[in-house]
Amino acid sequence: MKGRIAFGFAVAVALLAILVHVVGGRQFLEAVSTIDRQVLALGVLSGVLSLTFRGVVWQQFISLIDDVMPRQRIATVFLTAMFVKYVTPYGQLASEPFVAYLVSQGGEMAFEDGLASILSADLLNYVPYYTFGFLAVGMIAAGGTLGSGMFNQLVAFAGLFLVLVSVVFVVVRRPGIVYSVVLTVTGTIRGFVGRFTDRFDDPLAPDTVHSRLEGFYTTIETIAADKSVLIVAVVSAHLGMVFLMLPVYIGGMALGYQLAIPVVVLVVALGKLGSVVPAPGGTGGVEAIVTAGLTALAGIEPAAALTIALIYRACTYWLTIGIGGLSAAGLFASEPTT
Repeated sequence: MKGRIAFGFAVAVALLAILVHVVGGRQFLEAVSTIDRQVLALGVLSGVLSLTFRGVVWQQFISLIDDVMPRQRIATVFLTAMFVKYVTPYGQLASEPFVAYLVSQGGEMAFEDGLASILSADLLNYVPYYTFGFLAVGMIAAGGTLGSGMFNQLVAFAGLFLVLVSVVFVVVRRPGIVYSVVLTVTGTIRGFVGRFTDRFDDPLAPDTVHSRLEGFYTTIETIAADKSVLIVAVVSAHLGMVFLMLPVYIGGMALGYQLAIPVVVLVVALGKLGSVVPAPGGTGGVEAIVTAGLTALAGIEPAAALTIALIYRACTYWLTIGIGGLSAAGLFASEPTT
């Protein structure tokens, strides 16, 4: 794991170095030298508020399933999950099961209940990329300034949205497919591992897996049925996204630019596509897309656009790693797992 993380950050550093070289090292340093550092404090505050509101989504869903878990504990779990997600390449794919495992080890709730709550919260925190993103596309297109420079990114953005909708539809509306796939995969793993040890015979037995899947879907139904919790969570997720996007606007202010809000929204939404880069948090890829978007849509010089992109990431991604790392260290120190 450590080797994978180290390799991922090495890739990230290399990609950022390439970006600086492409926009021009001298021009980049000149742009950095003009930053109004007092304005940057607003970006950091915005990043903290973004984390807070996104954490509220987790609190709403987890508290609905386990009403005795302290909010401080939920906050710790949330920040630890964000840290794990951001320091590992493609961490989005592995953080939810890992954190659900941590929660189950602590005895707070069953693994399947924790996984359902965490997946639901993460999905809802992801939705505003599209609600705001598509709204921004409409506003920019209506103004006639969308152009063709971002065509490929927009197609990929729409394609990713369709994939997400399709997966959610299958999971929610076609549970039989999920049961079949999970039982087949776990059965294959059980058969292979069983050649060497019988430790996983019971946890991966068909009846056990089927029971956990039933618990997973029961938790999903419980969350979906509580409208008041859903309303608070939806509002919180969108407020979290507002404060996640604001550092781009603030970064522009720090360099003397006044960016159009729809442009800010769209470049952040499209920046999510950078997560395909095999580096922690898509580092390098996200900055490249945000830089290209600001250059194409706002007409900003590439060096200034990259500087704004780095300010945005410092106030969101790197801030989250810092706070989440402290939280994870405290969690693992107080409750070591085996």
